[in-house]
Amino acid sequence: MASQKIERLLLVLVVVAGLTKMSSGTTSSPLQYDYYNATCPGVEELVRTELVALFGNDSTLPAGLLRLHFHDCFAAGCDATIMLKSHNGTAQRDADPNSTVRGYEAIEAIKAKVEAACPLVVSCADIMAMAARDAVNYTMGPAYEVETGRRDGNVSRKDDALRFLPPADGNVSVLLDYFAVQNLTYKDMVVLSAAHTLGVAHCPSFSQRLYNYTGAGDVDPRLDAAYAANLTAACPAGNVATVQPLDPVSPYTFDLGYYQTVYNREALLASDAALLDDSLSFAYVQLMTKGSSLSIFFDDFAASMINMGRIGVRTGTDGEIRATCSIYVD
Repeated sequence: MASQKIERLLLVLVVVAGLTKMSSGTTSSPLQYDYYNATCPGVEELVRTELVALFGNDSTLPAGLLRLHFHDCFAAGCDATIMLKSHNGTAQRDADPNSTVRGYEAIEAIKAKVEAACPLVVSCADIMAMAARDAVNYTMGPAYEVETGRRDGNVSRKDDALRFLPPADGNVSVLLDYFAVQNLTYKDMVVLSAAHTLGVAHCPSFSQRLYNYTGAGDVDPRLDAAYAANLTAACPAGNVATVQPLDPVSPYTFDLGYYQTVYNREALLASDAALLDDSLSFAYVQLMTKGSSLSIFFDDFAASMINMGRIGVRTGTDGEIRATCSIYVD
């Protein structure tokens, strides 16, 4: 027992030292906590109350809202431009990586409630950040404070989503490049990947790993053989409609199941499986397979979500506060 404790302590020290060495993200923020205390008091509780009602009717919505916030922030900053629509199919939401993103209607419904209470005060971007936080907490994840004060952008480009959203088949080096562009760190990358403890993936997003990994009709050798056989049965070649849980251990609970899935070589996406190919990310994954690491993960995830929520924010006179989030831009 003593040797196990020493081994775990050494692992923690190695991971912390390594991730700290590779961390260089922004520490300051133009945002602030309790930004709406004077102008729209109680708005966060209003958002939370509305969300709990929506979550009660749709257990898949928390994952959708968490992903919606991520995709918004990475494409052009956390400015709700993913919510904008285009008659010509040129907005962010029209890009292929956003084809299965959902939660737009939920954000719009909440925005309507907020507008009724505080017209043209609270941005769609801030509502999205609150919703992502509440989605995590509702599914038994950490409760953390959200910085607010964002304003909404009014330009939405498909190309931004295509250029800046990390690919589902990227290796660690590729993922790090995408995160570095956003001034996010190695640790942010490893930690935010665990948002995949919630949600599902459609078969096409991982079918190459089952049927043509190297172009020779083979299976990705990083996949557990028995699990690969189960996936092949569930996702016959050409199937585009079926979905599989990203975290089969506990798909509706925000916990360490994601890391256990990755460690067991049962990750659906190649980008998740890649965390085992790098020594530092492997060490973090291994550490997070231990139940006693839950509080470490929760603290890390909250910190990384705050970092992500600062990407490209518009404040002051930059941007707008609009009454409807999903307006047309053309």
